[in-house]
Amino acid sequence: MDKRNLKTRIFIGVILVGIGLSFLINDFLVERRERVFSSMNLELTELMLADTNQEQNEVSTPTVTAQEEITPEPQPSDYETYIGILEIPKIGFSKGFYKKESSLNNVKFNLKILPQSNYPDEDKGNVIIIGHSGNYSNSYFGNLYQLETGDTASISYNNKKYIYKIVNIYTDIKDGTVTIYRDETKSCLTLITCTKDDETTQTIYILERISVE
Repeated sequence: MDKRNLKTRIFIGVILVGIGLSFLINDFLVERRERVFSSMNLELTELMLADTNQEQNEVSTPTVTAQEEITPEPQPSDYETYIGILEIPKIGFSKGFYKKESSLNNVKFNLKILPQSNYPDEDKGNVIIIGHSGNYSNSYFGNLYQLETGDTASISYNNKKYIYKIVNIYTDIKDGTVTIYRDETKSCLTLITCTKDDETTQTIYILERISVE
């Protein structure tokens, strides 16, 4: 074989190998770039969803007073024990709440017992508790819509269990206040949350105490 032909073939072979490697390297870089872009888009999407959820959380906050005080997120050093536990057997609900003066008594992070509320051991008083509805981590009252007249709830407080029965369920316009219709001659529990699938109203559940254990 002519040395010139051999050199030519080797040269062409080297060129073809180089072209092949360049395609492989280009494909690899494109794939890596797409993976990076996909990862960045996923992270950005998650951040946008988190912002959207926060906005939706703020929209769905139950409006029960003329102006809700703004409370910073509780820190670990603020840890306290619950003073009571609200249970609703029908929906498998059990959640504690804090004393009215506590920084943890905040509807953004927990159930909230309103300043106007009585405690369960006050005769003919009204325990008023509010909570978020929806599908978020703080939507503790998200399943209250399943309750009906006659269903029961209880509050464990100061080593006693106060049992209540729902006697009325109604809605009220979300305008900064809420009207509570109850029998003032009886000890009551009032639960308030946003109405399911309706951002303009809030639902009020009136329960009357039927026994103490």
